[in-house]
Amino acid sequence: MANMMQAEINRARGVALVSGGSGGIGRAICEQLHDDGWIVAVGYITKARAEALAAELATAEVPAIAVPLDMADPDSIRAGIGSLLDRYGRIDAAVFNGGLAETKRFLDTDEEAWWAEATVNMIGPMLATKLCLPAMIEAGRGVLIGISSDSAKLGDIGHAPYAAAKYGLTAFLKTIVREHGRHGIRASSVAPGPIDTAMLRGSFGGPEATAVAIEKLRQLVPLRRLGQPHEVAAAVRYLCSDDEYVAGEHLSVGGGVSMQ
Repeated sequence: MANMMQAEINRARGVALVSGGSGGIGRAICEQLHDDGWIVAVGYITKARAEALAAELATAEVPAIAVPLDMADPDSIRAGIGSLLDRYGRIDAAVFNGGLAETKRFLDTDEEAWWAEATVNMIGPMLATKLCLPAMIEAGRGVLIGISSDSAKLGDIGHAPYAAAKYGLTAFLKTIVREHGRHGIRASSVAPGPIDTAMLRGSFGGPEATAVAIEKLRQLVPLRRLGQPHEVAAAVRYLCSDDEYVAGEHLSVGGGVSMQ
């Protein structure tokens, strides 16, 4: 078994973990990283969808696996990352794509929602980073990428706890670079603007309300269109490349909506 795992690693670029990896942006990230030769571990809450994606991606040369990984549950994070380290002995890249947001004005929110959103959007990735870092430091290389949001840069009416947590994730990853860049650790955040996903379209209510909201979003974006999941994944793909010199950055993929 150990020899087989080592053979898989030898054929691959490395082992990449993607939380929230089975749908929307996460799926696109898994697809592009696997295309680049990464062994992709699809972190999931919904098992069937993640296993289906892993089976679709896997080839004889480069496998893909599904790993239970609930970023709201510390035990799940420890177990998921532990199983991946037990299997391969390394994690070369970790992409924290899970997110949680409730749409309410701040004065209508409560502490329970604050903690829930902070846990999924920031604290879960912090714990995952702590678990991944020792193996990365030992290997002398590693990539950590947080899927943040343009809300973290601009603020966002109705999403104060979400914007705060995503801003915290960005600051955390910058700090990791300052502390561990000398160990070959590169960390950055990718900040999607309005991206055309099922989650986005499902957040506005019925078809008429969705159509009106989508048009308003288009008018806010200088490129006058919504982004696509594969465009966010392309930024992650770039940051995971072997020959890049980018670290501690907050890279917006939002059609110019957050430009200064």
